[in-house]
Amino acid sequence: MDCEICIVGGGLVGLAAALAFGTQGRSVQLFEARPYDTQNNQPSALDVRSIALSYSTTQIFQSLGIWDELKPNCAAINQIHVSSAGHFGVTRLNASELNLPSMGQVIEYHVLAQQLLVAVQKQQNIEICSPARVTEIIQHDDGVAIAYQSGQTEHRIKAGVLVVAEGAGSSIGEMLGITTQTVDYEQTAIVANVKIQQPESGCAYERFTAQGPMAMLPLPQQRYAMVWTNTHERAGQLMEMSEKGFIENIYKQFGLRLGYFEQLGRRDQFALKMRRADKLVSGRCVLIGNAANALHPVAGQGFNLGMRDIAQLYDDLCAVDLSEHSTPELLERYQQQRIQDHEQTVALGNGLVQLFSNNLPVINYLRAAGLAMMDLCPTLKNQMGWQGMGYGASASSLMRGVAVAQSQDEGNLTV
Repeated sequence: MDCEICIVGGGLVGLAAALAFGTQGRSVQLFEARPYDTQNNQPSALDVRSIALSYSTTQIFQSLGIWDELKPNCAAINQIHVSSAGHFGVTRLNASELNLPSMGQVIEYHVLAQQLLVAVQKQQNIEICSPARVTEIIQHDDGVAIAYQSGQTEHRIKAGVLVVAEGAGSSIGEMLGITTQTVDYEQTAIVANVKIQQPESGCAYERFTAQGPMAMLPLPQQRYAMVWTNTHERAGQLMEMSEKGFIENIYKQFGLRLGYFEQLGRRDQFALKMRRADKLVSGRCVLIGNAANALHPVAGQGFNLGMRDIAQLYDDLCAVDLSEHSTPELLERYQQQRIQDHEQTVALGNGLVQLFSNNLPVINYLRAAGLAMMDLCPTLKNQMGWQGMGYGASASSLMRGVAVAQSQDEGNLTV
């Protein structure tokens, strides 16, 4: 066997998986189709893309020993403010009410990617092959034979387990005969950063409008990352507007909770579809992250769900000889353990989209009243908060923030 674990897909989830299994002492080979940016080219401050890290994800990074490097580049989410445009009623989720330092963090995508890549490169038992493309997969009783092309040369290796961490519509999933179900939300998300005048408050906003939800996430240096969901037609109109006109439309839907904006970064857009694999496991191969579930961004759970996949797989494969014939049964148990979290997360996102993308007058008043009632019900708020932070179904050892060098009895988070 050439390596214990082969990972296909070297994005955020693939790099995090490689780091997790490398830290576990596994021999890992990571394939990425595109070359990595070795020059570490950085976009301008207002053109960066960002990603929200749930509290459970920050705990996983703590366990993997890289949180100290990531934290200075993050903006903490201390409160989440949920409201519906044009109607009374809000819900506020506060980290202090849950006795936590924060409910999550927001970090620039390229910073997280670079820090993960550096951490992976430091692991001597992880080999990165980039650019490389997997061309064939043959499963055997004691391993997976993988053919891949790097440059003009084709190579073959054998691994105990193949982890598929490609994006949505994974070609490897198709090779394995795993079908996917697609839901077209018939919406487009516009993403952009804004520079604000007032000091950062650590508050993230989820604002539901008649066209679709708008999220505002805090970033360092008095910036906010906006994800604004609209119909395709409306998104096209907004993309064509001048900077002034676009900002004025933000004010109309969001108000002046963040004051007036000083600057607006580059606007990008992408169509929203949910893609879910019909199963997570095929023999010795397992799908994680977007290869398993590509979700609507409304609840900010896509990347975090992938990190929880890694954490569960980390526990399930711990101290296991992956050449044993029982490995496929272990992966089947992993699949059963992940079903509840996947179903809860998908239901949360779809429920929010359906409930808050409806402009019927009666529904408007009912959901506004629901937000107000939830704000007055600590038990319900706390349940929603814990689920949003990734603890709705289970808590693996990595999610409890157990550092690799520590014993499992030290520093555990009780949830």
